[in-house]
Amino acid sequence: MKRIFTLILVTAMTVGIMTAQNETIDLNGVFQGKYMFERINGLSWQPGTDNYAYIDDKGDIMLVNAKNGKESVFRSGKNLGENGFKNLRSFQWVDANTIYSPRTHSTLTYDGKTVTVGKFEDVNWDDVIDQSIKNKVFVIKNDDGVFVQTARNDYKPILLCPDTGKNIVFGESVHRSEWGINEGQYISPKGNYIAFYRMDESMVEDYPLVNTTTPIATVENIKYPMAGRTSHQVKVGIFDVAKSVQAGKPVYHYINTDLNDGEFLTNVTFSPDEQYLYISHLNREQNHSKLIRYDLQSGNKVKVLIEEMDSRYVEPSDRMIFLKNNNFLWISETDGWRHLYLYDINGNLIRKVVDGRFDIVDVEGLDAKEEYVYFTMAPTEKPVNQYVCKAALKDGKVTRIAATDGTHTPIFNEGKTYFVDYFTSVTTPRVISVVNNQGKTMKELKNCKNPYANCALGTTKIFPILNKEGDSLWCRLITPPNMDPTKKYPCLIYVYGGPHSQLVTNSFMSGGVFLEYMAEQGYVVFTLDNRGTQNRGADFEKCIHRNLGVKEVEDQMCGVDYLKTLPYVDANRIGLDGWSYGGFMTLSLITEHPEAFRAASCGGPVVNWAWYEVMYGERYMDTPQENPDGYEHANIIPKIKNVKCPLLVMHGCQDHTVVWQHTLELMRQAVSDGIEIEYFPYTAHDHNVMGVERVHLWNKLLRFHNQNLKGEL
Repeated sequence: MKRIFTLILVTAMTVGIMTAQNETIDLNGVFQGKYMFERINGLSWQPGTDNYAYIDDKGDIMLVNAKNGKESVFRSGKNLGENGFKNLRSFQWVDANTIYSPRTHSTLTYDGKTVTVGKFEDVNWDDVIDQSIKNKVFVIKNDDGVFVQTARNDYKPILLCPDTGKNIVFGESVHRSEWGINEGQYISPKGNYIAFYRMDESMVEDYPLVNTTTPIATVENIKYPMAGRTSHQVKVGIFDVAKSVQAGKPVYHYINTDLNDGEFLTNVTFSPDEQYLYISHLNREQNHSKLIRYDLQSGNKVKVLIEEMDSRYVEPSDRMIFLKNNNFLWISETDGWRHLYLYDINGNLIRKVVDGRFDIVDVEGLDAKEEYVYFTMAPTEKPVNQYVCKAALKDGKVTRIAATDGTHTPIFNEGKTYFVDYFTSVTTPRVISVVNNQGKTMKELKNCKNPYANCALGTTKIFPILNKEGDSLWCRLITPPNMDPTKKYPCLIYVYGGPHSQLVTNSFMSGGVFLEYMAEQGYVVFTLDNRGTQNRGADFEKCIHRNLGVKEVEDQMCGVDYLKTLPYVDANRIGLDGWSYGGFMTLSLITEHPEAFRAASCGGPVVNWAWYEVMYGERYMDTPQENPDGYEHANIIPKIKNVKCPLLVMHGCQDHTVVWQHTLELMRQAVSDGIEIEYFPYTAHDHNVMGVERVHLWNKLLRFHNQNLKGEL
C-alpha cells in the first residue's frame, strides 16, 4: 500500500525557544510597539561607492568602507540639527553627496566644503503619490485630480491629463493591481516624461457597497468586473514635462496600443535613453503575451520583441533589465521555472542565463562590468529557504553567495561588490551583516535580540511530507510551550493555499504572532503549502488551473492524515482557519470532508468564483462560460448543506476584493438548508481587519475555537 505521507526527518528544521519566562504574547502590545525588532538607523549604501552609512547614537551619519572597515563622519548630528535635520532617524541617498529626509522633505548636499539645503515648500506632501527627488519631479493627487509639480516651473501644479470624465481613473493602479501593478504612473529615468495609465471603467457594471454610518444608509458604487462579464479599457499616456512647463498646460499623447495585441497592459518600462517605451500586452484569456516596443514621441508600435504562450496562463510581472549595450534581461517561466534570459535589443534570444530546478524570487541587478547578475532564489530541494546567488552572463554558471539555510534578503550597493544581508531562520530572529560578492562576511553589524524573549513560545518545526503524487509538501508545526507528549492536544490548521503564496518559510515566527499565540493557548498549530503555491516551479503552481479547490484540498487532507499519526494530536479535535483564498479552502475542506473537522473559521471567503473579478478569477478558472464544470465544483453554496461542525464566518462589509455578496448568499443558502452558522460582519473594514481592531478578530477566533475544540465557554 502506497503511503500518502512521509516525514523526512533528516531535513526537518526545529527550534524550541527555552525561557524561564512565562509571559503570554500581549496581542494589544503587538500594535503598541512592544515587540519591535532591533534595527540600524539609516543603514544604506552611499551611491557609487563601497561605503555603507548608518546613524550612530550621537545622531552622526557615519560612513564605513566595507572592504577595510575604516569609518568617517559624513555629517555630525550637530551639523544636521543646525540645518533642519534634527533627530534624524532615516534618510535616502539622492547621489553620493546628497541625502533626502522623508520626515522634513528636505535635501542636504555636502561636497566636502559647503553644505546646501534644499526645500520643497510648495509641494503638498500629503498628496504626493510618486516622486523623483533627483529630478525634482512630483506627481500629486487630490480631490481636483492628478497633477505634476517640478522645479522647472517653481512647483506650480499642471494637470497630468485633462482627458477626464465619469468613471475615468488616473493616478491609480489598473487591472485591479494584478501583474505587480501598484502604480498609476512612471517617471522616466531622467525625469523628462511621465507614463501614466488611463482606465475607462464606464462599460463595467456598478457594484454597490453600503455605508451605514449615515442616518439613512448610503450607497457607494464601485466598478467590479466579474468573471465572464465586461471588463474595463486601459490606455498608456505620455506626459512631456519640458513641453508642459513651457506651455503652462499639459502636453501629452497616448501610446497607440491595439486591443488585438492584448487588452491588459503591464510592465511599463522606459528605455534608458527615453527614446522608447516598452509594454507587455496580455490577452483576456491570459495565455498569450507580447512584449512590444513603442516609439515614445509618436506613440507608434515599432516591434514585437517577445511572444509567450502557455496552455494554462502567462504572468508577465517583471520589467526588463537593460544592459549598457541595450541588450536586456527578461524573466520567464517558459522552461517551467522562473529563469532569466538574455535578449538583444531586437528581441533575439542570446542565451538562457540561468538553468536548473529553482525559481528566481527577485533580481537584484548587474555588477558594474555586467559580468554577473545577482538574484535571490528558492532551491527546489528546500524551497523554504531563500539564498543570494550570482550567475555569470557568459556561461550561466550559478554561485550561491549567501546559502546558509534560512531566508536571506540582500540590499546591494550600486556596483554589486557588497550587500547588507538581512538573515532570519526558524531559530534566528534577525542577523544583519555586510557580505562581499564572493560570499565572505566582512562584518556582522547586529545580531538582533528576540523581541519575544520574555514570552513562552512553542516549538516550531518545518519539514516536508509527500502527497499521493509523490510531491513534497512543506509544512510548519508549532507545538505548545512545555508540551507534555503523553497528552493529546487540539490542533488548529491555518490554511491559505492559493497562487502567489508561500506560508511555510525558514524564517523566524513565519506563521505570525497570532499562530504563536494560539500555540501558547495549548494548540498544536499546523500549516501546509499545497500544490498551487509558489516557488516550486510552474507545474506545481499551475496544476490547479480550471479546477480550483481540487488538488489543494487533496494535499491539505494529506496533512490531516499526517497529523492523525502524531500521538499528541487529538484527531477528534482538529479545527481550521483561513481568510480569502484560505476561506475558500476552509469551506471546501469542511464541505467535502465534514467528518475530519471539529470546528472551522474563515473570513472574506470566495464562495462562488463567478462573483470574483476578471483578472485574477479568469487567469485560474477561465470564464464561467468556458469552464462551467470547474465553476460548479468550486461553488461552495450548494455544498454548504454538508457542514457538520460549528462554523464561524466573518466578512468586511466594505470589501472591494471579495465582495460581501459571497457570504451573504452563503448565509441565505445555509438558512434554506437548516445549517447553523455563526456570522460576524466587520462593518467598517475592507478585505481584512487591519490595525489595532485586528485584536478583536483574534480574540473572536480564540473564543470560538476554545469553545468548540476545548469545550470552554
